[in-house]
Amino acid sequence: MGSPARLEAHQDALDARGAVWDLIDGAEVARRFPGVAPPADAKVLFQPDAGVLAADRALRAMVQVATARGVELRERTRVSAVRPAGAGVEVVTKKGTWDANVAVVTAGAWARPLLVGAGIDLPVTPSRETVAFFAVEAGTALPVFVEWIDGAGPLYALPSPGEGLKTGWHHSGAPANPDERGRVEARVVERMSAWVSERFPGAHPKPHHAETCLYTNTADESFILKRRGPVVVGSACSGHGFKFAPLIGERLAQLAKG
Repeated sequence: MGSPARLEAHQDALDARGAVWDLIDGAEVARRFPGVAPPADAKVLFQPDAGVLAADRALRAMVQVATARGVELRERTRVSAVRPAGAGVEVVTKKGTWDANVAVVTAGAWARPLLVGAGIDLPVTPSRETVAFFAVEAGTALPVFVEWIDGAGPLYALPSPGEGLKTGWHHSGAPANPDERGRVEARVVERMSAWVSERFPGAHPKPHHAETCLYTNTADESFILKRRGPVVVGSACSGHGFKFAPLIGERLAQLAKG
């Protein structure tokens, strides 16, 4: 939900990919999803194939698929340097150094300092974002819902199994050092609480929990997927990359194979 120009841009993008969509008003949204209360005359773009990813389960599944095919997983092994070595690359950790023909680096908010040693200046800026969770009445049907606010980043909400309604204020966080402990921003929680009170009548107006996460932002929110010598960079950025993981993996594999 947002300005007509923004909705039209999304409609054009969906049309370009042959995706199904419908433009409905707020009253129809409330009829289909009684737990949501947009203005009755608001124009809302509805995409019926949208949904929620269970990130932890998805990660476990991808790791299981990889290890079943011979991948060796080394957890809790911090990489201190990635640097060219001869015709290949050297990956340095406190537990040892590995040599390889190609290294694929998908280090998120830590990618920029890590890649400096490989001669790559990655144009990304980490930010610390705040998300909050609100209890909802049992059985409340909730869609993924995004509202673009003029002059500010969009507010979003989605059902989170076991936690109720997860909300965020996209790109509201400040630039951050990913090695520093994050702090929940009270102003962001207050803004999201007011929005939840207005838009979600079945949700408790105060969150039962809030936490932080890291974004790795590019100037235009596009991903950086490229190869520089023996190093492949995978920076699926700006807080919206996880849903594309299988496709990004295929692209990075193609780059690694040349």
